[in-house]
Amino acid sequence: MWSRGFLSLCIIVFVVGLITGPVHHFFPVYIKEVLGENPLYAALLRAIPIGLGGITALIGGKLCDRFGRKLTLLIGITGAIVIGSLFTTEIPLFIWGILCYEGVASGFKTAGGQTYLISSVTPERLGTATGIYFISSTVGSAIGNAFAGEIISGRHFNSTVESAMDDAIAGEIISRGHFSNFGIGAIILSGLVFICACIFLPRLNRPSDTTQKKEGSWKSTLNKGKYFDLLRRSDIWMLIGLRVFPTYYWGSVNLLMPILIHSIAGERATGYYGTFSLLFAFTCQFAIGRICDVVGHRFPALLTNGIITILAFGLAAFHDSFFTLELFGILGAGAAWGLSTTIPRFINEFTDSEEKGHGVGITHLAWSTGFLLGYVVSGILINISVHTPFIVAGLFLMCSTCIAYKLWNTHKKIRKELP
Repeated sequence: MWSRGFLSLCIIVFVVGLITGPVHHFFPVYIKEVLGENPLYAALLRAIPIGLGGITALIGGKLCDRFGRKLTLLIGITGAIVIGSLFTTEIPLFIWGILCYEGVASGFKTAGGQTYLISSVTPERLGTATGIYFISSTVGSAIGNAFAGEIISGRHFNSTVESAMDDAIAGEIISRGHFSNFGIGAIILSGLVFICACIFLPRLNRPSDTTQKKEGSWKSTLNKGKYFDLLRRSDIWMLIGLRVFPTYYWGSVNLLMPILIHSIAGERATGYYGTFSLLFAFTCQFAIGRICDVVGHRFPALLTNGIITILAFGLAAFHDSFFTLELFGILGAGAAWGLSTTIPRFINEFTDSEEKGHGVGITHLAWSTGFLLGYVVSGILINISVHTPFIVAGLFLMCSTCIAYKLWNTHKKIRKELP
């Protein structure tokens, strides 16, 4: 598992998370403090790269299977170079252009990164490798958030631990600081990452080389046949359901949890919630990855789906309790990230060697669709009542739990029938 390609990939996604995580985290603050716009405007802008990323992941998946995983990933990394420019301009047209390009590049990064992951490790160790892959990005974002406030403010660290554990104070610092400092630093660092990736990231062999010779370069790159073939399969539609329905919940809590916790306990508690959610999430990613390698990925998918469903209805019932919000929110973050850890193994199981990139593209489009639906619809439903968004998310999760149960039960019956 610890090949040069896998280690290089983890280092790359760690540094990319270190750069892009703080930009996404503090972008609403930048919009409010520097541009003087309201949070809704920032939310709509944030939706641009998410939506574009889901669409371009389909193209990225085709590029992976046609031209290779490394090239697709390198194209995706250019988005990290561009996104730092957000904090160096106040011109709306430039901001929209930067977000559009970052969204396009993020689709290539997701398709290239996850397809490279699947191809660089053996199926027996894919669960653990997936956990480490996601952990690299999560930890990079967590550390980046802590450093960003200090870098932008121009202050030095008085206490690394205090900065890492208090996002609320970092938010106050960043709102008074110089965003351009971090933006310029992000551009330089991501440029270095791109150069290093070009030099040191090994190129993996393309499994579809033989089929491409038969089809021709132009046809094999642009035809939609493989996506249509995948969408004719029932197992692919179940995989799409495993991405759309739980991610609807994830979009909902990303919007609602900071608002609800802040209204009850203030900024410090909101900051601690974000920190502990990340800490618990990467622990679950690693644990679920190891479990997948031992017992397979179907039962962990069923278990995490069931847990998230219970937590969603729990949040609907006890949303006015600070302790419950913190506890259920943190547990839900861990279970959601744990469920994501099973997805590459499903992709590997449901697709042939020349379809891996296409499988990643479809599932990332499903993820983007679910996140946007949860984010936008919950923003509308909360005007009806606080209960409603969580109840709707719970109903969506019941659907994905049924899908996970069917996948697990079917596999269980097949194993019993084997001699």
